[in-house]
Amino acid sequence: MKRLKTAWLVVVGLWHCGDGEKGTAPVATVGPPPAPLALSVERIGDGEVWLNWQAAAGEDEVLYVVYRSAGGGAAVAIDSTLQTRFKDQGLQYELEYTYRVTAINGGGESSSSNAISGQPLNSLTPQVPTSLRVVAHHLEVLGQLDITLDWNENSETDLIGYRVYRSTEAGFTPTLDHLLLQVSGPGFIDEEIEVGTMYYYRIAAIDRGGKESAVSEEVSDVALPSPELLVPVAGEETAAPLTFTWGGLPEARAFRVIVTTSLTSGEVSDIPLTSDTTAVFVGRVKDGRLVALEPGQVYYWKVVASTSAEGIENSVSRVESFKVAE
Repeated sequence: MKRLKTAWLVVVGLWHCGDGEKGTAPVATVGPPPAPLALSVERIGDGEVWLNWQAAAGEDEVLYVVYRSAGGGAAVAIDSTLQTRFKDQGLQYELEYTYRVTAINGGGESSSSNAISGQPLNSLTPQVPTSLRVVAHHLEVLGQLDITLDWNENSETDLIGYRVYRSTEAGFTPTLDHLLLQVSGPGFIDEEIEVGTMYYYRIAAIDRGGKESAVSEEVSDVALPSPELLVPVAGEETAAPLTFTWGGLPEARAFRVIVTTSLTSGEVSDIPLTSDTTAVFVGRVKDGRLVALEPGQVYYWKVVASTSAEGIENSVSRVESFKVAE
């Protein structure tokens, strides 16, 4: 109703503005517009009714007000538009709605159009959720252990949410035993997981009438254990050129070594992603020069593990120090 009232004030204000003398106001000389013609139902969908009508005769720009009554109740103004069509959504199934439309200009509001009725149905099953994405996290320093899911939002106006199905077996067919929970939006964080266990997920959309879509494609991920750092040995001096070594993880597809000048910041490395468990130090380019490790300086290193070839952070090792030999 706020939009409706604002639009009414704008239209009336435009018709009454002018350069009248101080202390006087111009008088509107136009009358109300003719009523809109041929109001009809263009389409009835799941919880929605689409309307269209003919423009008020001889009027180029008017504001149309849509009135609606539900189940034989009183008619109320539900919205306004400058178009000659309107989509009413979020309606109850199997309830009859009756509509009328009026037109407004600076001279006032027209009489009502003809009345038209429509009864929304629940005949369509929601579309299958698409573009399901999954990322696991095991960050001991932050106390984070979870798997994050998100997917594209469905467009159905009568949708109430999504059902998340989970299994520890690939290629599962969802049953009530696999139902983890129902969520209202296109995303979920699963915190009831264990490190090293692969979890498989599928998503279904559900509407207000209880109709459930087919399930999405299956996605999976696992929260990796923290990588074990092997070389350089903590606190010992290491000769350049420096090679880092760490323990392997069966489900990891990529690793990244990070070298810093402090425990929390000052990264000086630009070591490429690798699927191996060793990497040679590569310095960052700073001010046009390649950064080299300085003899006698203490540095810190850690390894980020990922289950994706793109190196999305999954687990992170502890931080260890080393010193470059002089």
